[in-house]
Amino acid sequence: MTYALITGGSSGIGLAYADALAAKGYNTLIVSNREDLNSTAQELLQKKHPDVTISTLMMDLAQPDAAQQLFDYCHDHDMDIEVLVNNAGMFYFGAIVEKPLAITDTMIYLHVTTPTNLCVLFGKEMKNKRHGYILNTGSIAGYMSFPTIVAYESSKSYIVKFTRALAFELSHYGVKVCCVSPGAVDTDLYNLSPGIRNLLCRIGVMLRPHQVANRGLRALFRGRKRKIPGAINYFFLFCCFLLPGFIIDMVKKKFV
Repeated sequence: MTYALITGGSSGIGLAYADALAAKGYNTLIVSNREDLNSTAQELLQKKHPDVTISTLMMDLAQPDAAQQLFDYCHDHDMDIEVLVNNAGMFYFGAIVEKPLAITDTMIYLHVTTPTNLCVLFGKEMKNKRHGYILNTGSIAGYMSFPTIVAYESSKSYIVKFTRALAFELSHYGVKVCCVSPGAVDTDLYNLSPGIRNLLCRIGVMLRPHQVANRGLRALFRGRKRKIPGAINYFFLFCCFLLPGFIIDMVKKKFV
């Protein structure tokens, strides 16, 4: 059976991707390390989209062999992955040298190692079939260099560049690859209060998960290699490029 596979698909943007893909008629496999959220997402989406199959798998994607295990699972269960969405991720704020190495390792596996390996494993199959879609989740932070989010922005910078290069490699084989790099999104990732999140959404600084998912999938299916949802994020990027070094130093002295 043809499936869309979404990592980190039990909440936030990932759940919005799963919802949008199920609405397009895709059987959907949601993978995350939260069984409770998986069950809730499955129940919600199956009720909303009764004509497709909603499956879930609890897996720690921050393990060295996670990609191979997931690839083998799909083969063992006859799941033909037509759409791969690498969305699982994490975020922390603070000086990288003050954080345990295990936290940084986890982020690198989630943002770099596992998505890369999934792209290789499923991308080869898509290339042989001459059809498929791969969407990787970047961030506008991947275009910046800023203290307090060193590992996050560096890992996202990798996925932005990797995705673009992979898109060129696979473009002649009927495989469309896109990196979607949102700015601030209304999720639990940043540990902001609901009131602040609602305010930021109302003034347009934050996007709702479904807005990011819909714009990202539209870009993917149209063959775009990258997408930054929200016009205001281009303004933020422009400002960051012009940001004087002494301002960055001020942030560093305050938070690092």
